[in-house]
Amino acid sequence: MKPPGAHDTALSTAPPGLRRNGVSLLENFAQTLGVLSPAGTLSIIIPLLIVSAGNGTWLLLLGTLSIFLVVMLSVLRFAALHASAGSLAAFARLGFGRRGGLWGGWVYLLGISYCIPSALLGSAIYLDYLLTPWLGAGNSVFRVGLFTVLLGVAAWAAAFRGVKLSTHLMLIIEATSLTVMTFLLVIGMTRAHAWVDHAQIRLSGVNFAGLQGGLVVAFMLMAGFEGATSLGEESDNPKAAIPRAIFGCMLPLSVFYLVATYCLVSLGNRGVINGQSNGLTVPFDALAQVLHMPWLGTLSTLGVALSYFACALGCLTVAARVLFSMAREGEFWPSFGRAHVHVATPHRAIALISLASIVIPLGLLAWGEDIGTGFNLLVQLGSIGIVGGYLFSAVALPLYLHRRQELRPSDLVVATIASGLLIIVLILSVYPTPPRPYSYVIYVFLASVFGGMTISTVRARSSAQPAESPGGSVTRTAGRAR
Repeated sequence: MKPPGAHDTALSTAPPGLRRNGVSLLENFAQTLGVLSPAGTLSIIIPLLIVSAGNGTWLLLLGTLSIFLVVMLSVLRFAALHASAGSLAAFARLGFGRRGGLWGGWVYLLGISYCIPSALLGSAIYLDYLLTPWLGAGNSVFRVGLFTVLLGVAAWAAAFRGVKLSTHLMLIIEATSLTVMTFLLVIGMTRAHAWVDHAQIRLSGVNFAGLQGGLVVAFMLMAGFEGATSLGEESDNPKAAIPRAIFGCMLPLSVFYLVATYCLVSLGNRGVINGQSNGLTVPFDALAQVLHMPWLGTLSTLGVALSYFACALGCLTVAARVLFSMAREGEFWPSFGRAHVHVATPHRAIALISLASIVIPLGLLAWGEDIGTGFNLLVQLGSIGIVGGYLFSAVALPLYLHRRQELRPSDLVVATIASGLLIIVLILSVYPTPPRPYSYVIYVFLASVFGGMTISTVRARSSAQPAESPGGSVTRTAGRAR
């Protein structure tokens, strides 16, 4: 018989973990929607694509969204078999083993982490634009920097408090913003009689160079759709709920993007909208002004700012849990693999990533980088990492299923097509070589990955060093192995 309290003592020495079965299907859906930031995508990414592809933007979107749907199939196959906080980093480890999976883990972790400062900076820029009538001329480096700090602290506080608060907040923000934007599009199309646009139907003025130039930017349309997979340990019935949430978000959102893009191009062809400010497009504000509904323009701009904040919050939720998972695997400092005793969130990982997400954009601004350029640099850093994470996951899928003796021909086809398409996107992101400073993006990202790998290597060697036991004998510890 065990001595009294022996079992309780054993339990108390276990590191605190995440709260189990606390995240519902709706909250998984909200997490996916928050990371995707549809209101921000409609206001920035899609207008940038229109500038590049013109009347062929709908065709570019159709091709890009088709790529995402193939990639989604490989992610959903993994999500239906494995649930953890590690997201794509865990999927890479399952397929490639510990060493290869570690490369995939750092690529994905850094990609999703770079999305946080870019979203904070985007939100700060829109807030600055919104407050220009009261605070003076826009594009203020000081104000944008101050807003970035305040938004970063707010994202940290919401993520620290728990998934329920952050997911509910993201759902309210996106639902309200999309409702306003949809209303403006419907009223604008109706008043302009723009429902039939022959220029788009005939692809007038479309050329391959324009489509190619927009491909890399177009990949930000659905980047981060797998965000709910990081809630695998906290979700109720995760192997069913997470795939349903991802599929239920991506499919209708893809259709919505296509319709909204058609409307924006049609209104542009009729000269109804064509507005820019601070290097960022503001089509819905311009449309509201034309429709003599300026208050809706203000509301839509606020919605974009909040949408980017929701994106930062969603990415922070994902990144912190991936780092938490890697720390538990012995690939980062162990203290980051402990959840908070009371709120059961990876509080140390949240704090570290939040701090970095504030320092990075402030560093770019202090360096003297143009605000719009700094935003684009961070977007491209995040894009490369997320595309790389998808590629590792797609290649890992057949390897994992083969070991489980569950590999089907359809799995191999999906993985092959997804991998091939992702490789093309990665190549087009670095070739032809973009102008400075964008030509440095790939080198900065690779340096970040090697820095992360160095940390993991040092941690692995440290955990494998001989340690003297209390009785004087020498024992050898090692990180968890798979």
